[in-house]
Amino acid sequence: MNADLNEMETRLLKLATRKLLDAFGSLQEAAQVCRVKPTNLSQYQSFEKSAFMPIDVVVALERVADTAPLTEELNRIHESVDHDTGDRSVRDEALDVPVAVGELLAFICEATGDNSPAGARLSENEKRRYFELRHRVEQELRELDEAVEKDGTLKRHAE
Repeated sequence: MNADLNEMETRLLKLATRKLLDAFGSLQEAAQVCRVKPTNLSQYQSFEKSAFMPIDVVVALERVADTAPLTEELNRIHESVDHDTGDRSVRDEALDVPVAVGELLAFICEATGDNSPAGARLSENEKRRYFELRHRVEQELRELDEAVEKDGTLKRHAE
C-alpha cells in the first residue's frame, strides 16, 4: 500500500484504473494511445502492485476513452478530506454514511467479480477486508447517532 494513501483510497484508485482500461478492447490497444507498455498498464490496475499510472498516461487514456474514472476518483478522495475540525452537523455525518456503504459495495463487487482470484467466494483476506469496511459503516452510523443526540438538526452551522 502507498504510504500517502489509505488502503481504501488505494483500492478505489486501482478499481478506477481497471474501469479506465476496460474502456479499451485490450491492454495492447490502450498502450497504443499512451507512452507505456501493456505490462505496465497491467501493473497499474493490480492490487498486488504499488505503482500508479503517471498523470500524462491518465490524461491520454481518459481523452481517448472519453471517460474519466481516475480523475473522478481523485476528486472524490480530495473532497472527502474533512477540512472542518469543528463539530459536525447531523447533515454532515449523514453524508458520510453513503460513502462508507459505497466503499463496501464497491469492494464486494470487485471481490466477487469474474476477475477476482477467489471468484464469487471471498478469500480469507477478502473476508477480513469486508469486516473492516462493515465496521466503518457501523462507525459512521454511530457518529450520525451521536450527532442526532447532540444537535438534532439537519441545518448547516453558519461558517
